[in-house]
Amino acid sequence: MQNMHTWVNTFKLLGNFNRLRILKLLSQRGELPVKVISDKLNLTVKLASQHLVLLSHANFVRGIGKVGSVYYALHPTLPPEGRRILEKDIQKL
Repeated sequence: MQNMHTWVNTFKLLGNFNRLRILKLLSQRGELPVKVISDKLNLTVKLASQHLVLLSHANFVRGIGKVGSVYYALHPTLPPEGRRILEKDIQKL
């Protein structure tokens, strides 16, 4: 049953258009600060940060503090099938 809850939570997480846009941007551009992510996607910094925190908790992205900002990138432990989906399927959005 626990595995089913994990899948449900993952699908809920990825069911948000802005989170998919963030993942698409990071898969295309690599590591980016929150401000650049928010500017590129026309989101407030606060909203982008909220989405990034959720993605971080699910290990889709990893945040690293640098020079007064947090930079995010796809999580290095993201499974290969997850990367494939991000790099091929989500790019079509």
